[in-house]
Amino acid sequence: MIQQATPSDQADAGDLSPQEAFVALLIASARADGSVSAHEANRIEHVVGGMTLFRGQSHEQLQKVFARAAERVSTHGVPSVVPAAVAIIPKELRDTTFAVAIDLMLSDGRLSPKEEAFVDELRTLLNVERDLAGRIIDVLLVKNAG
Repeated sequence: MIQQATPSDQADAGDLSPQEAFVALLIASARADGSVSAHEANRIEHVVGGMTLFRGQSHEQLQKVFARAAERVSTHGVPSVVPAAVAIIPKELRDTTFAVAIDLMLSDGRLSPKEEAFVDELRTLLNVERDLAGRIIDVLLVKNAG
């Protein structure tokens, strides 16, 4: 379960860049069902590599972003990192962040009960409108059904 970040938690994640915060949220999303599979890790790298937010970064720079985000999630835990990372994500990327996280969680074609709980909390933290979230989930269920 995700909880609201305390000021010390926010300080722990406050030095993350928007790119690192985005990757940390994807790692947390992949861990929502208990662990990050190799398939999920590869999907995160693939998605991130094509995003404008990461354009112009070398492979080495991207690897540093991934390492720093993964270290933060491992050290501080999902309940601490998620709210703090959400605070760093630019408002104009919050719907996108939600959609990419859902797409990652649906890569196996369904949401587990743990993932469903995570989705609802992430939607709330990212301030994604409930109707939009429902449409995003519906489309991504179709996309990942095959």
